[in-house]
Amino acid sequence: MINYRHLFFVVFLFFYGCVETLISVTIIPDGRYHVKIESQGDERDIKDKDFNLPSSSNWSVEEFQKQDIDSDETIFVRSAESLLSGRNFLGDNGQLGSLRYPISVEKKKGIFSDTYTLIQIFEGRNIDKKYPMLSKSLLNPGNNKLENRVQTEIIMYCLRRSMKDVSTDQNVEALLQERILNHFNGVFFKAEEEDKLFDLLNEGDEEKVEFLNLPEKLVRTNFKPFVDLLPRNFIDNCINRMRDYLYEANVTIQLNDDTFKFVGTLPGVVFSSNADSISSDSLWWIFDLKDFMNESFTIEAASVVYYPQKIQQTIVLGALVILIVLFFIAKRKAKS
Repeated sequence: MINYRHLFFVVFLFFYGCVETLISVTIIPDGRYHVKIESQGDERDIKDKDFNLPSSSNWSVEEFQKQDIDSDETIFVRSAESLLSGRNFLGDNGQLGSLRYPISVEKKKGIFSDTYTLIQIFEGRNIDKKYPMLSKSLLNPGNNKLENRVQTEIIMYCLRRSMKDVSTDQNVEALLQERILNHFNGVFFKAEEEDKLFDLLNEGDEEKVEFLNLPEKLVRTNFKPFVDLLPRNFIDNCINRMRDYLYEANVTIQLNDDTFKFVGTLPGVVFSSNADSISSDSLWWIFDLKDFMNESFTIEAASVVYYPQKIQQTIVLGALVILIVLFFIAKRKAKS
């Protein structure tokens, strides 16, 4: 019997949990800024590493549990906070496909005022380009026919990109790569026609239901007709690279159950922002994967701090200069 539960659980994790992340940024007058990032959810979602909190030595990291007052369920909390300056590349853990969310704060000093600019970018996932069927499924859940093909689409994308990467060093012709891809497509098409696709991809593994896994046995088996045409270690290198691209796909899938809130506080008067709302002196943004499925999602705000005393001093000084000039002009006219 075909294991539909397995595929649906693997691909559509958003049915099974939720993570809420609050990012708080407070800019202080000297241009530095305090950042606190806190994620809350169930244990599996907090530890799936789709959204990486900073963990370097200049960050204070904390993990704890608390009870939900309404449901009495255990909520897992992970937080990180630090005092930063300039631009910081958050979320980049060195792995392909990690969600990066760089942040920068700039202070520009003027004669009569200081200007502060805050920018944070959640880099786009390019889902439409990489996995168009996954994109449609995320936007229109419940289409079983479409959902059934998502796993195949992702495996084929990972295979295609991996062969292209490895071929750069091992010089495998594009025509041979296309032959291999066509062979794999034929295998998947036949399995789908015979209603055996899920068993084929999941290789009978009933335990690993939380992630999209690499069907290594399937990949090695279907590379066999081309072994004599491929350089040594090409298949091993492709499989290793496929794991990187599968990690990227898993991050994207798991991000679908994450919601983000960003609250920013800037010195002085805010004169420009794309915030969703303003509460007191705080700017608020609420967003999720749909906001950076393809293009990057950008948080922007700018404020200004005026120095009235400097303005007053300049006006007084200017007035004195004018009076002095007028005095000397009048004195010269009197002598003449």
